[in-house]
Amino acid sequence: MKHFLKLILEIIFLIIGTPIFWLVAVLGFCYTFLKHLIKLDYSISKQLTPILRSVNLINDCFANAAGGEMLNDIFKVKNEIVRFGKWYETISAVTGLLKIYEKDIWLRRFLKILGKNHCEEAPTEMQLVYYKTKFEK
Repeated sequence: MKHFLKLILEIIFLIIGTPIFWLVAVLGFCYTFLKHLIKLDYSISKQLTPILRSVNLINDCFANAAGGEMLNDIFKVKNEIVRFGKWYETISAVTGLLKIYEKDIWLRRFLKILGKNHCEEAPTEMQLVYYKTKFEK
C-alpha cells in the first residue's frame, strides 16, 4: 500500500509540475532571448547549448529508468550494486561503472562514437566515490 501511495503522489506531482515547469522554461527562454537580443550580446552557446544538454540528460536518464531491467538482462549484469535502471544515472555512466566493477560490454565500445573515453568519463566524481565505498565493504 505504501508503494501505491508513493506512485499516486508522483503522478500528482507530474500532473501539477509539468505545466509549471514548461511555463517557467518557455518564459525563461523568451526572457533570456529578448534580454540579450536587446543588448546585442546573445550567445547561442550560453543559452541553447545548456538547454539541449539538459534535454539529452533527461532522455538518457529516462531511458535508463525505463529500460534498466531490459539492459541488465541483455548485458547479464550480475552484481546488485552497479545496475541499469536508476532514474538519476545515465546509461553511459552505468556502462563506465560496469567496466570498472564487473565487466566490459559492447555498448561501451559502441558509445565511443560520442568520444574516445565517453563511458569512462561519464560517471561523476560523486558516483565514483559512492561506488568505490560500496565495493570496499
